[in-house]
Amino acid sequence: MLNEKLERIFDLLAPGKPIRKGIDRIMEANLGALLFFCSQPEKHLKEGLIQLGFRLDSDFLPEKIYELSKMDGAIVLNSDGTQILAANAQLNPDKSIPSSETGMRHKTAEKVSIQTGDLTVAVSKRRNIVSVYYNKMKYELLPENVLFARLNQEITIAQRYRQSFMNLLDYLNIEETRGNVSLSDVVEILSKGLLTIKIVQRAEKYLLELGEIAGSAKLEYEEILRTIPKYVGAVIMDYSSENLKYQKPEDATSIFKELDFNELVDPFKIAKTLGYIDVSSEDDLEETTLTSRGYRILYSTRLPTTAVKKVVESFTNLQELMNATFEELTNVSGIGKRRAEIILGALNKKKREKEELEEETMQIMSKEKK
Repeated sequence: MLNEKLERIFDLLAPGKPIRKGIDRIMEANLGALLFFCSQPEKHLKEGLIQLGFRLDSDFLPEKIYELSKMDGAIVLNSDGTQILAANAQLNPDKSIPSSETGMRHKTAEKVSIQTGDLTVAVSKRRNIVSVYYNKMKYELLPENVLFARLNQEITIAQRYRQSFMNLLDYLNIEETRGNVSLSDVVEILSKGLLTIKIVQRAEKYLLELGEIAGSAKLEYEEILRTIPKYVGAVIMDYSSENLKYQKPEDATSIFKELDFNELVDPFKIAKTLGYIDVSSEDDLEETTLTSRGYRILYSTRLPTTAVKKVVESFTNLQELMNATFEELTNVSGIGKRRAEIILGALNKKKREKEELEEETMQIMSKEKK
């Protein structure tokens, strides 16, 4: 998740919010402005950080800061932006505070934010850019049309990777019925799944900045993050070299959290993160055969995590679980008759898929002989 600093910024300055409407009017008129969201106005007045121009103590309206921006000096608001405290004010931050900015307005905004920890906004007249400073962080607000374009781009790419991941998941299901899963298969599917998560997470800042007007893109973002991490985590728990102890499948994705985009397309990096540290060649990936622990099929039944864990511990791997009887399942602690029936239903579906695959293979072989 994005940090609280950006959430604070977007909560006040997202498109459609009153303050953003005022800023947009300033930019449309090709004006500049310096806004200071002050949490301790009386303290800063006494210390000389603020030298008043006009004291207003007026309710905020977008039209007001547009008109006030026509004057020199800063506009001082309360910390939540609901009141305009003063206009045409001069801000005098500590001269010893370093600044990376060159323009006077931006330099002042940065120093004031560092000194007070409060939010400041500098609207550039010359470059038509909105720079936000908050607690030693700088962020440039993007125009609404640019935000939508970038958001839709990230969501589209994430959707493409998600579809590839789901197709590979179907392939993995088939290979499991054949007992023919290789480490190469597993790292390929994890690469696509982890990249899907990584890409869609990049869209978060655009969603936050757009706020309530993000629309359907937000629904798609939430749907991807609701489902894909669970699938990816279940694959990780099925095929990691050690039986991981996470309570939820999506938590297992945390073992890859330090990997960047380049590392997530590196099959050897993924293999080593899974615990297969001796893998060093394509042949190693292909020749290392793996057996599922059965987490994925058990999580699909929506049984409690504790029940899933106990079944996996009792049967060790998917092949043993596929041969489990009703009596053997009910002997597992926490697995009563109803849960045993649910598990057997999922296993029987898997067996039918295997039988259908074998029958299809036999038909193909028979045709080839003819």
